[in-house]
Amino acid sequence: MFSKTLRADLFRYKGIDKNKTYITSILSHSGARFMFLYRMCNKYKTMHPLGIFFRVWLKILNNKRNVEIPHATSIRQGLYMGHFKNIIINQNSFIGPNCNISHNVTIGSESRGKRIGCPRIGERVSIGPNSVIVGNITIENDVLIGPLTLVNFDFPNNSVVIGNPGKIISDKGSEGYINKILP
Repeated sequence: MFSKTLRADLFRYKGIDKNKTYITSILSHSGARFMFLYRMCNKYKTMHPLGIFFRVWLKILNNKRNVEIPHATSIRQGLYMGHFKNIIINQNSFIGPNCNISHNVTIGSESRGKRIGCPRIGERVSIGPNSVIVGNITIENDVLIGPLTLVNFDFPNNSVVIGNPGKIISDKGSEGYINKILP
């Protein structure tokens, strides 16, 4: 019933690989509901009746939660948004598999200077509340971005980044922060 990508998204919320659990996740958690609608918008063409239905439903959910994540954004499987409010992601950004995004996060473009463009976020990255990630930068795999952090330059694998401007304070990475990954 659910594609492997959608199963990986919904598994992050309950940690149980059953269709019944996925349906209760969609009904009970806004982040899971968003991922379901996002995947359905990408599955059906714009003018398909189900495509129109899912896009309208996604727009209503986004407005209700003050979220701006266009369905054209490149999001790989397993995105987890625990507190689904006030999240803004530029549609030209890339988010890798099994990432966590907290509330009040902005992932946006930079329109001038040497980093014109949008971020590329690797696998198993955890982004803390009130963080801002801007510019044509690459955040490698297994990175932990702490709360209230401004990220505007590249970070290597297994970094722990905190502060404004962001500074690498450790090489322990996001280990222990990314849970419930579909095997």
